[in-house]
Amino acid sequence: MGFLEELLGFIGRWHPLFVHLPIGMLVIAFVMAVFGRYPRYSNIIPAISFALLFGAVAAIFASITGYLLSRNGGYEDEVLGFHQWLGIAVAIVSVITYLLYRNGEPESGKWVRLKSYRFVFLSLVVVLLGFTGHFGGTLTHGRGYLKDALPTAIKDAIGIKLIVDEPPLLEDAQEAVVYEGIIQPILTQRCQSCHGDKKKEGGLALHDMESVLKGGENGKVLAAGDLKKSELYARLILPEGHEGRMPPKGRTPITPEQIKLIGWWIEGGADFKKKAKEIQQPEQIAAILKKLEEGAGETATESDLAGLPEAPTLPDELVQQLQAKGIKIIPLAKDNDYVLVNAVNYPEFTDKDMADLLKLKDNIIQLKLGNTAITDAALKEISALPVLTKLHLEHTKISDAGLQYLSGHKRLAYINLFGVNITDRGVVSLEGIPTMKQIYAYQTGVTATGVGEIKRKLSKAQVDTGKYTLPALPTDTIHYQ
Repeated sequence: MGFLEELLGFIGRWHPLFVHLPIGMLVIAFVMAVFGRYPRYSNIIPAISFALLFGAVAAIFASITGYLLSRNGGYEDEVLGFHQWLGIAVAIVSVITYLLYRNGEPESGKWVRLKSYRFVFLSLVVVLLGFTGHFGGTLTHGRGYLKDALPTAIKDAIGIKLIVDEPPLLEDAQEAVVYEGIIQPILTQRCQSCHGDKKKEGGLALHDMESVLKGGENGKVLAAGDLKKSELYARLILPEGHEGRMPPKGRTPITPEQIKLIGWWIEGGADFKKKAKEIQQPEQIAAILKKLEEGAGETATESDLAGLPEAPTLPDELVQQLQAKGIKIIPLAKDNDYVLVNAVNYPEFTDKDMADLLKLKDNIIQLKLGNTAITDAALKEISALPVLTKLHLEHTKISDAGLQYLSGHKRLAYINLFGVNITDRGVVSLEGIPTMKQIYAYQTGVTATGVGEIKRKLSKAQVDTGKYTLPALPTDTIHYQ
C-alpha cells in the first residue's frame, strides 16, 4: 500500500467526528428557526445562517471522509448505498439552505419565491439527517438496532416482528463436514461483519480456514482440544455487558446452541475436514444437530396448508392477552390466519391455559409447548386441534397414557418428545395417526422394539431416538497438550 492510500485511509477514520458536527449544527439551526418564527425570539435569526454554514461545511467533509472510509470494505452494500447518497443529499440541501438564509430577509426577483420556502428546506435537511443517521447506525450496529431494543409491548402494539437469521438446514447433519456445514455458517452470520475478508477488526478474519488458524493481532484464537486457550470460544461465554464479549453489544447475539456447537467442535480437535459422525457427540449435541435438519419449524410448507379451508379471523383481544403472558402467536403465511403458538417465554403454561388456545383451535398449525408445566390432561385438549400438523412436547411431564389421546388425529405429522418419560407403549399408540411422519424420542424409554413396531404400522414414519452408535476412531483418544 502506497503513502497516498495510507493517507486517504487515515483521513477516512475522521468520519465519525465530521458526522456528529453537522448533526449538531444543523439541528441547532432548525431549532433556532422554529423559535425565530416568534417575535420574542426574532433576535436569534441572524445566527441561523452561521449555524447552517458550519453544518454545511461539516456535512461536506463528512461525505468525503465517509467515502474514503467505505473503501476499506466490510459493509453491507445496500445499506452503505442508502447511507452514502443520503449523506450527499444532506450536504447539498444544507448548502442550498444556507444560501437561502444567509442574507436575512428576501429582497427581490426569483430568489424571493425560493426564500419563502427556506424553512421547508431546513425541515428537509433534518428529515434527511434522520434517515442518514438511521442507515449509518445500521452499518455500525447491524439491522434492527433500534427496533429490536423496543419494549415487547410496543413491538406487539405496532406489529413489529423480530427477524432472526436461521442457520441453513442440513439434509443429513451426521454426514456434514462440521466446519464447512455447521461452524462456518455460524461465523458468517454472527462474526463476519467485523471479522471478514475486508473488515478485520483487531486484525482477525474468520471467513475461511486459513484466517481462523492465523488469528489476529493478539495471536491465535483457536487451540484444538482446549476451550480455555481458544479465544474464539472464550469470548463467546463472557458475561453479558463485558467489553470483551463477542459479538459486541448492538450486534445480533449468538445463540447458546451455536456456542455449544463451536465448543464441541473445538473440544473434538477443531478438525476442518471431519464429518459430524466422526466426532463424539454428547446427547445434547446430537439433539442440536438433529434440529439443524428439522429447522426452526416456524414457516408453513405447502403440505401443511394443503386442503385446508381459509382460516377464521384471529381474535385480536385474545391474541394480545396471550402475547402479554409471553405466549408467541406467529403468523405462518401472508395470506391467511394460520399460526404457530410458542410458549417458550411462558414456562408456567399449564393445562388450564389450553382452554384459551382452544379458542384458536381452527388456526393453530404448529404448537410448541416444550419445557412447560402441562400434563396428560393438556393432550386431551390438543387432540381437538383439527389442523395441527407439528407438536413440540419436549421436557414435559406427559406419559404414555397422555399420548393415547392423540391417536386418530387427522393431520398431525410431527411430534417432538425429547426428554419425556414415555416407553414403547406410548410411542406405539401414535400408530393411530395415519399422517405421522416424524417422531423424535431422544432421552426416552423407547427401545428398538417400539421403533420397529411403529415402523411396521406406519411405514412412512421416521422414529429417531438419538441413540447413535459411532465407530471408534484413533483421534478419539488423542490428548492435546
